[in-house]
Amino acid sequence: MVSIMLFHQYFTSVFPLNVFHNFGYWGVDIFLFLSGMGLVKSLNKNSIKIYYSHRFYRIMPSCLLCGSIKYLLFLLLGSSVAILKEGLNIGLLSILSFDLWFIPAIIILYSITPLLFKVLSRWPYTTIMLVLLFFLINGIFIRPIIGYDLSLIGVLSRTTERLPVFMAGMYIAMKKEWIDSKIQLSYSFLITAIILKLICKTGGSFPGSQVCIYFALTMGMPALISFISIVITKTPHTVTKAINLFGCYSLELYLVHEFIFWSLIVIYDKANPFLMLIVGFTISFISAILCKRITEKIKLLPLLKKVI
Repeated sequence: MVSIMLFHQYFTSVFPLNVFHNFGYWGVDIFLFLSGMGLVKSLNKNSIKIYYSHRFYRIMPSCLLCGSIKYLLFLLLGSSVAILKEGLNIGLLSILSFDLWFIPAIIILYSITPLLFKVLSRWPYTTIMLVLLFFLINGIFIRPIIGYDLSLIGVLSRTTERLPVFMAGMYIAMKKEWIDSKIQLSYSFLITAIILKLICKTGGSFPGSQVCIYFALTMGMPALISFISIVITKTPHTVTKAINLFGCYSLELYLVHEFIFWSLIVIYDKANPFLMLIVGFTISFISAILCKRITEKIKLLPLLKKVI
């Protein structure tokens, strides 16, 4: 979540923050990989009904609350609306937080997970090959044309782009021995993904380069997770405890941080960039905590259940 927030910060691009401008969006892939692993555990111990109930009540209350407040604030900003709309695609769908491509994408992925779990269990290699085929077709023929599009086709395209890494997390959770026997190969793919990304960044992109990067990153994800785990074990407990808070409020942070960052740019466009970065993170974190606590305190979950 921290890497995603740093990827979306527009205040400064000095080193080492510019590293996150190039690689920070990989935080989405890390999240989806870990989600795939976690959802396999959920399906192994819960019924399908409980599985969907947990997913719904974790996602929708925060999306509705954050989205509604964000949309109201967007309308109240008046003369700044045009600037925010250009940067954030704010509209009526923002009330559901659907102005953020990741929200409908994870809803789709979480919805198909039980089916994906079954077919991966019965026909693992056929399922993997079919997913990779859709991934290649999408990456070569669809994604380069669509770009950042929030239509149904655009969301489905972005979801397909991230489906392999999500499925990889599921597969490794189901076949735990894979990660131990193939970890060296995974490191090779991770290095390849980094090199390809750097080549593309310096103007050496080629047709299908993004597809190659995502494929290499998917195969290199176990190595990346392993590396992060090693770093965490060597990090002081007080630091990891603080970082863990970002994980606890990761959904809410994702929902609010871009709007807060852009609002600060609109209101304080000439302020010190590093100060704005600190202020942006602080306001985002406070907003995320409030959002999660409000949804719990006002019993929004039972209310949604009654309405639906």
